[in-house]
Amino acid sequence: MIQPNASPDDTQPRFPKVTLPDHGGFIDPEPAARSGPGCFVYALVGTVLVGLAVIIVVLASVAGWTSGQHVAQTNATATQSAAIQEQLNRIPADVSSGNQVLLNARIEYLATLTPGVAGLPDIVSTATAVYLNSLPTVTPTPGITPTVAATLAPTAAPQATTQSGGVVIDLPALFSEAQTAIAVSDWDTAIESLDIILSADSTYEQATVRQMMSQSLTSKALALFRSGDTADLAQANLLTDRARQYGDVADLEYESYIAGQYLDAVNSEGVDFSKAIQALTNVYNQVPNYRDVRSRLFNQYAAYGDALVAGGQVCFAVVQYQNALNLSNDAIVSGKMNAAATACANPTPVPLPGTELTPGAIAPVGQQ
Repeated sequence: MIQPNASPDDTQPRFPKVTLPDHGGFIDPEPAARSGPGCFVYALVGTVLVGLAVIIVVLASVAGWTSGQHVAQTNATATQSAAIQEQLNRIPADVSSGNQVLLNARIEYLATLTPGVAGLPDIVSTATAVYLNSLPTVTPTPGITPTVAATLAPTAAPQATTQSGGVVIDLPALFSEAQTAIAVSDWDTAIESLDIILSADSTYEQATVRQMMSQSLTSKALALFRSGDTADLAQANLLTDRARQYGDVADLEYESYIAGQYLDAVNSEGVDFSKAIQALTNVYNQVPNYRDVRSRLFNQYAAYGDALVAGGQVCFAVVQYQNALNLSNDAIVSGKMNAAATACANPTPVPLPGTELTPGAIAPVGQQ
């Protein structure tokens, strides 16, 4: 119950005052909140995240650069291939029109590429042929008469001529003469003109002269190899040997080998049957239809059989006759073989020296 005359403060509820036991003050009725991570931890985590972001950016940049390089290399290769193909496609037109300037420019460009362009040596050979065909041709005049140097006026191009034995040799004229001769397959004239050029000045149009000489020698040799005259084979082999000095003679190597075997056989016929038969057999086994090798081999077998019969070796003669008949069925050789075979099967006794019997040497029966 409220007392009369009480002050308003007396009417308010009161909390009991609690005295702390020696703690140096009062206890806060609300405990302090727990503190979170410090600034150092946040700074460390932030640094790590920034570092990772930088690494990711760098790796992405490197990957992009590598990919760009690969694409650029691929594009460059494709561009170069397209450029090469374009040049190759234009070369036939240059050859047809005889445009040596463009043709040489394309060849020089293709020669600088790495790796090398396939087929470039063939293109160079074609360009050389275009150049040779473009050279002016001069109708040769029969019988070039050497002019004595003392009576010859100074030439307009002294570097194109040379003197040999007091005679001026017109190298350009000889060069043109050789070109004309080659154009009409006159190999003898071409070889003669080129021989004079080489003996007078081996450096004059050196590459072209050597190529022309190689062509002339090989063509002449091939014609002789395929002629019907056996005497031509020796000259063909000599020309082949000369041609080797000026270039490859791969097309003539086999022809020369066969011709050499054939000539060895011909030179041994009637002298050494074994050598002749061996050489002819080598040729026949490789080229059965070469010239008259079959008939020559037949004749050598038959002649060898005859020589053996004459020497009393009839059994060996049978083998040679049979070899001949294996090549050709001949009635005469067949008869000789049969006779030799009969003689071989029924040999005639040969008396020893000093035991031969003469008429009257045997006394009648009953007489001494």
